[in-house]
Formats: sequence, C-alpha cells, structure tokens
Amino acid sequence: MYDIIGDVHGEAATLQHMLLSLGYIEGEEGYFHPERKAVFVGDYVDRGPHIFETLRIIREMVTAGNAFAIVGNHELNVLTYYTKDNDGLFLKGHNLKNKTQIKKTYEEFKLDKVKRKSYLKWLRSLPLYLELDGFRVVHACWDQEAIELLKKENPENCLSKEFLRKINFERGKVFDAAMLLLKGREFAFPDNLVLKDDYGFKRSAYRIKWWEPMNGKSFDEISFGNRFRLPQYTIPSQLYFDIPLYSEDEYPVFFGHYCLGDKAGVVRSNLCCVDGCIANDGVFVAYRWDNTLPLSQKNIVSVKKVKKSLVK
Repeated sequence: MYDIIGDVHGEAATLQHMLLSLGYIEGEEGYFHPERKAVFVGDYVDRGPHIFETLRIIREMVTAGNAFAIVGNHELNVLTYYTKDNDGLFLKGHNLKNKTQIKKTYEEFKLDKVKRKSYLKWLRSLPLYLELDGFRVVHACWDQEAIELLKKENPENCLSKEFLRKINFERGKVFDAAMLLLKGREFAFPDNLVLKDDYGFKRSAYRIKWWEPMNGKSFDEISFGNRFRLPQYTIPSQLYFDIPLYSEDEYPVFFGHYCLGDKAGVVRSNLCCVDGCIANDGVFVAYRWDNTLPLSQKNIVSVKKVKKSLVK
C-alpha cells in the first residue's frame, strides 16, 4: 500500500510530523514503514524554511526504496535556473522575477554549493509521472496524449540537462507536453482582462479543471486552484476549446500543484488533489491508498504546519 503525500515546499518539520502520523519510523536509512511506501507528488523546494532538509528526507527515502518521488513545476523552475544551454547561458534568466520565484531555494543553495550540485543532480533524475499498482501520479495534469509523446521523446522520463536544453530550445510539442504535466492546463484571459497573482505579477491565464468540458461553463466554473475572483458569465464559444477529458473509468490519478487548502482531497471518484497549500498556512495533506474505488475523503490525512524546530 501507498501514502500519496502533497507538496512540501521546504516545510521539513511538518513533513516529519506527517510521516510520524502515518506510522513511519526513522531508521538508519531514513523514514520507512513496515507495510507501506510514500509517494511524493513534487514541489519540495521554495517558500518554506528548510529546503535542504526536505530534500534530504525525501532523497533518503527514495534511495532506500521506501518512497517514490516525481518532480513538480517548482523543481522545473530551479533546474532551469541553474542549467546552462549549449552556449553557456542559463535556461532561465537570472532576473528579478525568476530569482523571486525561487527565493528561498536560492538563499539556501548559495550557502553550500556542494550540496546544491548534489541535489540538483538528484532532482534531474526524478520522473515526471508514475504509473504504479492501479493508480497514477503526476504533479498537475494527467493527459494521455502528452504522456505518450513524452514516452517516445523522453524515454528516461526525467528532466535531464539534455532534455531541458532540447525542449527550451525547440519550444514545440514536447515542451508543451512537459509543461502540461508540470503546470496543468490553463485558459488564457481575453485581451482586456488581466489579473495579478499573490506576488504582484500580472497573470494572462489561469488554471482550469482538466477533466471537465468547457462548453456551457462560466470562467469561474472551469477554474481550479486560483485565488482570485473570475467572471461568472459563460465563456463565449469562440474562446473555449475541446479538452481530452479524463474518464471516470480510468485509473485514479493523484496530483498536487493547486494549493486547495482545506478543500484538498477527493475531487472526483478517481481524482485526488493532495496539495493543501501548506506553504501559505494551509494544511499538509496525504491520501492513504488502499487499492479501492471510488476514492474516499475518509482516506485523507491532514496535519497543520509545525512551526517549532526540526526533530533531530
């Protein structure tokens, strides 16, 4: 059996608390459970106070065979910030906006270059998606067409330097497929509508449900995981587009990314978002997979942020 654990964002003390609450024991090779394995859905870096410690806990568990872990969009941001292209230029420019996006990670990483190099190498080895015993895991969106394309074009299923350089240079269908898995499906605002996010940056698009059709819905009804108000009027037919919907007959999918707070959990009979927005004073969420459907909110475990010092 498995425990699918949501976005950590450097909250190592809260991660420790969750693992202990789930019955994991700290051994010589890190945390383990005698009967279960943890599955982490990405976004281990940024925002929280203990990036290195978070990465240490998760890497130890993965290395020892006690957990699986995939990458999220925040790992993508960090990796592209520190990866150079074939001309020696960083894939993600070192400007104020990009540095602000990874501020907490940048501040810790500059303190220990050896650790930084080691963890960047490990993050590059993690998969973008997982297909395990009767369920699937992705950071933001499961799209079968994108998965099949990535299986063909990126059989290693990771964000290697070579793959990052290739997709950032070409900016084609493979790039779009990777971004869909890591950032989810988005809907562009009409030209006359611009909103700002929590960091004050302008947003020209917003996150939407990737399992429901747009036809006949309002801008607000298709929204998912956004913290700004959206228009209630129906989307004009010339603006919406067909989405390859995820059937309720498919394997269950567990994902993070959407910062749902106390609304995190089962979204549909076979869909579950385990991102309780712990980095923004939400809750830290896990789902105890027991190999049964439909998914049940009873299997959700949530803990509050731990603000005391790390357990050593």
